[in-house]
Amino acid sequence: MKRFICAVILSLVSVLAYSQSLSTADSLFNEGKYTESFEIYQTLLEEEKVASPSMLLKMAYIKEGLGGTSDALYYLNLYYLKTADKKVLFKMEELAQKAGADGYEYNDFEFIQTVFFKYFNTIVLTLISIGILLLAISFYLKFRKGVSPAIPSIFMVFVLALTFVLINFGKQYNRAVVTKSNAYLMSGPSSAAEVLTIIKKGNRVHTKGRTDIWTKIESNSIVGYIKTEKLKEVEL
Repeated sequence: MKRFICAVILSLVSVLAYSQSLSTADSLFNEGKYTESFEIYQTLLEEEKVASPSMLLKMAYIKEGLGGTSDALYYLNLYYLKTADKKVLFKMEELAQKAGADGYEYNDFEFIQTVFFKYFNTIVLTLISIGILLLAISFYLKFRKGVSPAIPSIFMVFVLALTFVLINFGKQYNRAVVTKSNAYLMSGPSSAAEVLTIIKKGNRVHTKGRTDIWTKIESNSIVGYIKTEKLKEVEL
């Protein structure tokens, strides 16, 4: 019980600290102190792992104003992933054209994918609730009615398995934005490998896994390896 109370208190303190930091950053942003506000936003995103849609838009606005088009594209990608707001696609297309970047072609499947991410937590909680309900039905049938709970048990196992898969693998968007120059795409995960091409800063690429300091990607139908430090994964 004490551990539960401590956990609740820590959660409340964390929420209050986040709200205070966000309020401070928003005030600095409204005063035109963009660098100071961005530092707080960045801390909240990278260290606290929290971000509101409006915060991401402000980060993109600040980076665009400072000439950091690739970073602006990254934060707009995060915003789109969080909201599935199609209107931001036009802004990303505009910035990508300005930077000469590619990889921003969108299709219906990707839109469905972002909608899924937007409601991910709700979907998982719903599945957990269904699993608990099926468990209760199984116990009721077996111990109260003396009936075999085979059917609800099978459905319960299926729901729990699906929940496990979603929690562990369901939020893999497998996209990244190249945020540094001289991003060489190599034929293998080694500096001694053949250089296939140079990926332009700002390009959005498909990621296919990591090997040490290298990330396997696909860009313009070319598959190769790029140093992970040259990328920022689009993930929340």
